[in-house]
Amino acid sequence: MDLRHIQKTIDRAIKNIWVDKISKDHKSFYLLKEDTLKNALYYHLRTELASLLDQHNLRIYTEFHHGGFKADLAIVKLNEDPGNNDHLKDDIENVLAIIELKYKSCGTMKFFEDDVQKIKNYIDATPLATTQYYLAFIHEAEYEYIEDDSWLTLEQQVWAKDRLTELSGHYIDGEMTWTVLSHNGMNANYRWEYRFTKDELTKAASFFNEKKYSHEFYRHFLEVAGSAKEVTPELRDAVRYLMYWKLGKVSSKQKPTSEVVVIEGNTYFVSGTTPQNRLAIEKSLKDELLQYGLEFRDQKISYEQFKNEVDSITGTSIVLPTFYTHIWQPADYPILDVKVWRTYKWNKGEVVLKHTKPYSWRHYEEYISFFNGLVADAEEDWRECDKGL
Repeated sequence: MDLRHIQKTIDRAIKNIWVDKISKDHKSFYLLKEDTLKNALYYHLRTELASLLDQHNLRIYTEFHHGGFKADLAIVKLNEDPGNNDHLKDDIENVLAIIELKYKSCGTMKFFEDDVQKIKNYIDATPLATTQYYLAFIHEAEYEYIEDDSWLTLEQQVWAKDRLTELSGHYIDGEMTWTVLSHNGMNANYRWEYRFTKDELTKAASFFNEKKYSHEFYRHFLEVAGSAKEVTPELRDAVRYLMYWKLGKVSSKQKPTSEVVVIEGNTYFVSGTTPQNRLAIEKSLKDELLQYGLEFRDQKISYEQFKNEVDSITGTSIVLPTFYTHIWQPADYPILDVKVWRTYKWNKGEVVLKHTKPYSWRHYEEYISFFNGLVADAEEDWRECDKGL
């Protein structure tokens, strides 16, 4: 992940934490003056970005000296082998984000305006840096509602472009209001509206059962289906093996009746399944349906046309027909099964019961919308999101 992508991830976290977490901390009386705001922001950032910090050697520091001034909070990147210099500050390669905070109950605007100027001083002192800057202001005073209201003058907004974000908390009509104004152009849709964090999604993906669902096996035959020019025995085998993979019938352990499949020196064993599933797989391998698959992959026929053909694979479950759809356009049509469907329902706040299962194409289309939104919000590879769910 390059630095710009890392900064976008940090930016999304900061904006979401301000609106969703800091607002709740304020409502629950956790915040008393500026230091508790700083502590809360540090805590939420450390929690939300835990995986990113570890993976990319990032750290969060308070009272950080930068550009001749002292910043309230900084997110920095250390070198690959920190601890070998006279001082830890000498191990810092890059300053990714600076956050200046103010928390006042009333009184003069000067304290806030001084911090705006402080950001300008940072930028002037480090003109070549790519640091992103954030003003996090809580002012417990009554404001008039003005769309995109800013602490910056029009002249200041010129130098703030691509570099600065305003995070504000203040009263409008007696109600505390939390806003984000992004001069930096990052993450217009920053809200993370899921019951699990990105870090939890990443951790869950790391526990995915690769022994039962080999990534190499899946990827190899997905690539065969993705590159085939016409219906061939190789394409037919690829689709067959993928269907068995979906059913959990591919293993590294041999059974008496297993079929042996070797991929780049690694041996896999494909075992049998129920008569009902075998019949569904046989239907999926018919030349006519494989040809429809190629046409759907190449966008010569629509999803609506394709699903009408695929629906014939089985009349008892939606899982195999939707997986057949996934084979041909994997990035746009995710894998559906009972587990991910229940995760989706739980995320919606619904009660998950023993009979909670997907039954229809309408259910699949619901899940597609949820899944594709998650991939965009998480800014992760779709397969990693799938494994995490």
